[in-house]
Amino acid sequence: MGRRLVVFAFGVMALAVGLHAIDALAVAVDERALGAWLVAAYAVLKLAVAVAFTAFVIVRGPALRRTRRPIAYLVCGAVLVPALLGDPSDTAPPALVVVGELIAVAGCAWMLVAALALGRCFGVLPEARGLVTHGPYALVRHPLYLGELGAMAGLLVASPSPRNLLAGAAFAAAQVMRMRLEESALTREFPEYADYAARTPRIVPALPRAPALQPAGERGQAMVEYAMILGFVAAVVFVVLSPLGTAVGELIEPVVGRL
Repeated sequence: MGRRLVVFAFGVMALAVGLHAIDALAVAVDERALGAWLVAAYAVLKLAVAVAFTAFVIVRGPALRRTRRPIAYLVCGAVLVPALLGDPSDTAPPALVVVGELIAVAGCAWMLVAALALGRCFGVLPEARGLVTHGPYALVRHPLYLGELGAMAGLLVASPSPRNLLAGAAFAAAQVMRMRLEESALTREFPEYADYAARTPRIVPALPRAPALQPAGERGQAMVEYAMILGFVAAVVFVVLSPLGTAVGELIEPVVGRL
């Protein structure tokens, strides 16, 4: 029942994000402004992340050890904080809003990359479901949290109200606690995690260096899984956003006709 409830919750979240993405794209098509298109891009990326999370919840394996600590459930509630942020005010400098939206789009895109690399090891609670050290996880130990913090930073740049800044501080504190709980769980279950943590920064990438090679079989299996999941995410996003196909076609038709 617990698993079905989690899948249902993520499915509802993906549906809500999809409806918001449709609205954001409709506004972008209507206004044809850079800011509106950036908001739409952010919404579409959030939809892709939500669909990926839902897919991973369905296919993931069991946690190696369940957590029952109340603090783990509390910090996971931080995922709701971005939904509480206020929109930029009418007096906000347009350039600052655009810069913030660009940062948020980049952070959300990085979240999608990190989520695809995490794959079926994805977990809602800070539990150990597997050790991932390739892709973005070769750069930092918590690339998914880095993307979330980057997206939050962009939203705060676009709308730095006292309410939003307080919410952002609470979000950052919760993410730091999640990292520590997750690292504790991984250290208990995987003896090799200590060596990985010693050579890999927690959240801020270090200077580039040659990554360790994976076994060919592991690389091939990972590529197949990522391709399947990415194809599923793309298909769902396409189906959800298809009602806007006609509007987008009408938008670009005059441009194409002049070529």
